[in-house]
Amino acid sequence: MQNIIKSLGEMLDVIIRTLDLSSPLRYVITAIDIILVITLIVYITKIIKKTRAGQIVKGVLLLAFIYIVAKLSNMVVLTFLLDNFMSYGIILLLIVFQPELRNVFEKLGRSKLVDVFDMDDNILVKHAISETTKAVEIMSMKQIGALIVFERNTKVAEVLKEGIPLNSKVSSELIQNIFMPRTPLHDGAVVISGSEILAAKCILPLASEVSVPKSLGTRHRAAVGITEISDALVVVVSEETGTISLAEGGKLIRDLTADSLRDLLVKKLDRTKTNVIKNIVKK
Repeated sequence: MQNIIKSLGEMLDVIIRTLDLSSPLRYVITAIDIILVITLIVYITKIIKKTRAGQIVKGVLLLAFIYIVAKLSNMVVLTFLLDNFMSYGIILLLIVFQPELRNVFEKLGRSKLVDVFDMDDNILVKHAISETTKAVEIMSMKQIGALIVFERNTKVAEVLKEGIPLNSKVSSELIQNIFMPRTPLHDGAVVISGSEILAAKCILPLASEVSVPKSLGTRHRAAVGITEISDALVVVVSEETGTISLAEGGKLIRDLTADSLRDLLVKKLDRTKTNVIKNIVKK
């Protein structure tokens, strides 16, 4: 315990000497310096969260925390192993995630810094839910089959590779046009992330016949299949009956109305879960 306190004291002393708080001007410059660093970290984190590299970053941060604890506690073996990992593991990660890192820096160059403080994400998601449920209600009445994937924390990059990129805002009219029979994009699934349609005509992995009742077709098997390997939510409209279903975690919730579907999507996709936003969506 004394070693840990001593190490913390030495670390604090090094930080104070590094910051150079020798004059009032240095205090102001240091404050600005810290604010800029925090802003940059928030900005990069927001971009990385949209890629599969985001999950790796969490693991790296956990290892960094363990390394600090091991260093302060003088755990020789664990410190030695983590020292070597830090030396060579970072290079390995840079090689493996080169495409994701390239995309991050491309977005960094194209984006505006003010986007970091954009607080409208949740409202946009609620609007996307509202537009989706509106389209689903109409397609249900017309018995137009549909398969709509809402991406959550687990990214479905492999599915997107097979589809046609759209990168457009979610609208009821667009969703209905996509699933209109005999149109080029109607066969397959639409993938929505946040408030954006990423792609259409995506091919989803099928669940086994054991997981889905035999009375249900390929569209329902595909909905269950993707939820068995990710945390996605999938809305299904039956072409034969017009029945609305929601798949999550390898299970189907069937015979939903448009209103009950909206409530479920708001509950499962909304991070704030405020009643104000729910009322806006219902309107």
